[in-house]
Amino acid sequence: AEPADPPVDLRLATIAAMGAILAGLGIARFAFAPIQPALVVDDWFSGQGASLLASANLAGYLLGALFADRAAKRVPAATLLRVLVLATGISFIACSDPSLGFAWFFAWRVVSGVTGGAIMVISGPTLLAHVPQARRPFFSQLNLYGIGVGIMLAGVVTPFLLGIGLTETWLALGAIAIVTAVVTWRMWPPPATVHPTVAERPSARLFILQYGVIAIAIVPHMVYLADYIARDLDRGVITASHFYVIYGIGALIGPFLYAAISGRIGLRTTLRAAFFVQLAAVLLLFAGGDDVTLVLSAFLAGLGMPGLVALFLARSQQIADGDPARHRALWGLVIVSFSVSQTIVAFITSFLLGHFGENGIGYPILFVAAAIAAIVAVVIDLRIRR
Repeated sequence: AEPADPPVDLRLATIAAMGAILAGLGIARFAFAPIQPALVVDDWFSGQGASLLASANLAGYLLGALFADRAAKRVPAATLLRVLVLATGISFIACSDPSLGFAWFFAWRVVSGVTGGAIMVISGPTLLAHVPQARRPFFSQLNLYGIGVGIMLAGVVTPFLLGIGLTETWLALGAIAIVTAVVTWRMWPPPATVHPTVAERPSARLFILQYGVIAIAIVPHMVYLADYIARDLDRGVITASHFYVIYGIGALIGPFLYAAISGRIGLRTTLRAAFFVQLAAVLLLFAGGDDVTLVLSAFLAGLGMPGLVALFLARSQQIADGDPARHRALWGLVIVSFSVSQTIVAFITSFLLGHFGENGIGYPILFVAAAIAAIVAVVIDLRIRR
């Protein structure tokens, strides 16, 4: 259905959505990846403690996804998104003093996850409600481009900041999020009213389950790639950040690549192809720690983050028949499914890393689970009716 609301500048609305994703996910989660091993190297926390801080963000992400739709029914989406981006910046600034202790850091990492989960649920439907249906797959990819920018920030800027100091890194990343909130403050569109259309309706339950399953396949690179390379492969934080740049390059290319492919062969077929790409990225982690293998694995995984996520966003918009409220509710359930899976996997991985230490069975178990999950996601898709 074509939007019936007053004209909205989609360029500004898209920049606002990208900025929110940059702060809530690109900075809050991905820019933390090279910080995680640095926390251990600089003796701020133990390896298990740093891993738990990464898991805290994922747990907060689940909480944010759970309350987002309810909050958006009571507070205008644009207002809520502005507050969430600001809170993300504050959460990083709050972590700049190591003397405040683990509980303080854990609480603020949960806050950063809450903001990310809520932003993920609200920002996409808020933007897509104003986009003509034929252009929604493209804007779904563009909306999540902030993830790719955040990953590049993690791989290029964060290591430079870490060279100055951990405190300065937390402060700088927090400042970037706050500046993003200020710059995009007036760019958010007003609420949209879209009349539902008749569209294909696959089983929503299977669709929600599928996203939760593929989350397991995404977690190894998304959360642990830098730590795995830096500590388990003993390559160091700086070298690990170089591979994270490769992950970021894939993330920058993925949205446009998958948008172009889906325009030619459709969302369903593109989704299945993306599952196999994610499977290949995970399997390559078993092939050894040489540079070529790691580069290829990081790049292929980067294509799926945010490319794969954006495909699910566009697909959920189809299932919701173009209705903004229904889309936000469905997308919220999908994000919750993703969050539950990644949170469980992250805490189990943290336990395994703490119990068995570096070069133990923690990461191999995670990689096996991720490979199985990618295969299961394909099987589930074969059972979803058109």
